[in-house]
Amino acid sequence: MMLISFCKQHWKKIVFHTVSCLAIGALVAVAYTAYQYRQMTQKWYAPIEGSAGAARQAAASLPPRDLLTASEPLKPFLLLMLGVDSRDGERARSDAIMLAAVHPSKQSAYLISIPRDSYMQLGTKSYDKVNHAMAFGGPKLVKESLEPFLDVKIDRYMSVDFDGFRQIVDELGGVSVEVKKRMKYSDPSDDTYIDLKPGLQTLSGEQALDYARYRKSDLGKEDSDYQRINRQQEIVRALAAKGATVQAYAKAFSLMEIVGNHVKTDLTEGEIASLLLSYGDPTPNAIRTDTLIGQDERIWHNGTLGWYHLVPGSERERVHRQIVQALAQ
Repeated sequence: MMLISFCKQHWKKIVFHTVSCLAIGALVAVAYTAYQYRQMTQKWYAPIEGSAGAARQAAASLPPRDLLTASEPLKPFLLLMLGVDSRDGERARSDAIMLAAVHPSKQSAYLISIPRDSYMQLGTKSYDKVNHAMAFGGPKLVKESLEPFLDVKIDRYMSVDFDGFRQIVDELGGVSVEVKKRMKYSDPSDDTYIDLKPGLQTLSGEQALDYARYRKSDLGKEDSDYQRINRQQEIVRALAAKGATVQAYAKAFSLMEIVGNHVKTDLTEGEIASLLLSYGDPTPNAIRTDTLIGQDERIWHNGTLGWYHLVPGSERERVHRQIVQALAQ
């Protein structure tokens, strides 16, 4: 009996120490996750000077909220998303421009792609292609150009550079895409070498970027900007699906490091935490994509005859209504 009693006591001690070690390990993991998360948000937080977002953040200088305390879904908001081509010695250019009407409580998002050559007034400056706004005045000028053009208020922005995009895709193990045709294009002066074969395949970060950027061809007819936009939206949907997998959660630390180094946004730490909780819910997220439609025409601009994407007022009104509807409570 004494032996049995001793064994029971010894077993209880083993169980107690095991549970204690697991609990301590869990607390350490949570603490490290919170630390990594805050490091990431500190690196990428870059408010637009003079914007309403910067004013709200300054007015709300509260202690940082961590991942577990942001329980209430954010109110619907309009997010400017920029894919930025930033090269040494050159001003950053926006290679992809989207607006996302985000509705966290519904776990939905309406994504509207803006063709890069869309002709509009750039803030208070002269008329030009919208993708020039990033080079001339950064996200602030892109925002100030799109707001009156579509009669909307942009609440937040987020930009990711090409290198960050490549690394994120690679860290997630690539994205599965059905390449519909042979894609081959090279431009040594631009350091561009695209070579993709048709078929369902898992694209690496470099290949996914090539797929999203491809327009010119060495093999024949070039693609339109609409076809290019469709591929960008396809990659966004594939990444969103991959980001919700167990694999993505397992690589949270390394993904945070990449995001911290290559993403810029004026979303606050608490807002990001709230979005992670809302869209990380098991309920499927509803992502709807659309494109601003216009007509490519040659017009005179600054003494040069060039191609521009002209968007009629009726199309701008249609997109305005879609955004308002997507943000409705």
